[in-house]
Amino acid sequence: MIVIKTEELNYLIYTYFLEQGYSHSAFALINEVKIDQQLYRDDVKPGQLINLLEKSLLFQQLQDHIQINQYYECKVPQLLIQKHVCQFTEKKQLAEKQERRDREIMIQNALLRSQEFVSRNGQTMDLNVELQQEIIQLQDDVLLSDWNASKNILAIYQTNCIKFIQNNQIIQIMPTVVGESFSRVKLMKFDRSSGNNMLIIYENGAAKLIDTTIQIIKMFNIKNAIKLLDFHWNLNWPNVVALIFEKDIEIVDIYKCQTLKYLENVIHFEWRHFDHFIVMDQNYYINLMQIDIDKPQLQLKAELETTLIEFNKRKTLLASFSSTLNIIKIWTLQNDEYVFEITDDQKILQFCWCSSQNANYLITLTSQTLNIWDVEFGQIKCSYEIDFNVTKMVSMDLLNDTPQVVLIGEKVVLYDLINKKRRVFNCDTPSKVLRISDEEILFIYRSSYIVYKKN
Repeated sequence: MIVIKTEELNYLIYTYFLEQGYSHSAFALINEVKIDQQLYRDDVKPGQLINLLEKSLLFQQLQDHIQINQYYECKVPQLLIQKHVCQFTEKKQLAEKQERRDREIMIQNALLRSQEFVSRNGQTMDLNVELQQEIIQLQDDVLLSDWNASKNILAIYQTNCIKFIQNNQIIQIMPTVVGESFSRVKLMKFDRSSGNNMLIIYENGAAKLIDTTIQIIKMFNIKNAIKLLDFHWNLNWPNVVALIFEKDIEIVDIYKCQTLKYLENVIHFEWRHFDHFIVMDQNYYINLMQIDIDKPQLQLKAELETTLIEFNKRKTLLASFSSTLNIIKIWTLQNDEYVFEITDDQKILQFCWCSSQNANYLITLTSQTLNIWDVEFGQIKCSYEIDFNVTKMVSMDLLNDTPQVVLIGEKVVLYDLINKKRRVFNCDTPSKVLRISDEEILFIYRSSYIVYKKN
């Protein structure tokens, strides 16, 4: 326990005045506050006030510049009164401002949408704008793929090599060699913060961190790789990755090959901001956690048999889905109570958030309908009839804040959920659909890919 006594502080100021030669100020202070000069004479050393202030500044500097158990060196002086501003603290403040701005935008958008949907009905109109399509044939089957949105690079893994494609031209080819022989790639993804790096994990547990020129930055091995299901890049830190095993999560600093946190009996993981993340354990408790703190900041009780939890794009709302109970719950993470519950007379097959800046719509898919929910008003704003079997629903990212989804099954159909329009693509069923830009969509097939563009 820390106790600051007034008489001790006054005595330290008195000795500081004497050390600096301010004898008149020291005399005035000792007579005004009635300091006993003999009380602390043996306990106070020369320069003690300055020494204590230096220690407090050092503590403040550490507090401002430690993130994920790592100290980030700063060359900007830490002053006593003036607020410390550097690149690192500005980034943390920007994240806090973004969260406050998200809440304000959420309220404003809710008011606008209450008027926007008044005159809308549930009918859709087919788009008649012609599309230009570029079909790129590949020599071998596409086994894995990933899209680098910041660099506009498509990476595809084929037998014995990874090809990096930009503007439909192969710019790099990397043989998938470990040691002296070819090895099969299990997972590969570009980092989500800068797009400068890619992590490649092989089935034998070998891992390579490379840049976009395929130069190797780091090589290491992952234990128990046979049970590795996936990995998630941290959204803000290019050195931090969460390894998703069958029942466990390991968060690692891949530059240092250091485990930052290990969690057992986890069935779902998702990053939020910086070192904050959520996990759902086998008892269906959702825990909001921080890497360097063991105790959860918030704990939510989800429904039994919850199979999926997912943030909206701004990470301000969380949806948990119990397929057994046919219920989706919406949480704000401000407290341990959910704010809204979505049910349907029909079986909910899939759900997703609309991936736009106005990220407060949630889409549910049944065998007969596609519903768009406004989670702040707690009601369906639009509903569309589905006339074909759907196996997959993909939310599209658009820069113009228009939420769209692609339904993949017997047909491939894109729905513009706000403007009540849809487009049917005359093509086979793709294995993956990616939004490249507002004007382009990428369909990846077994041995080819198609880029659809507006003319």
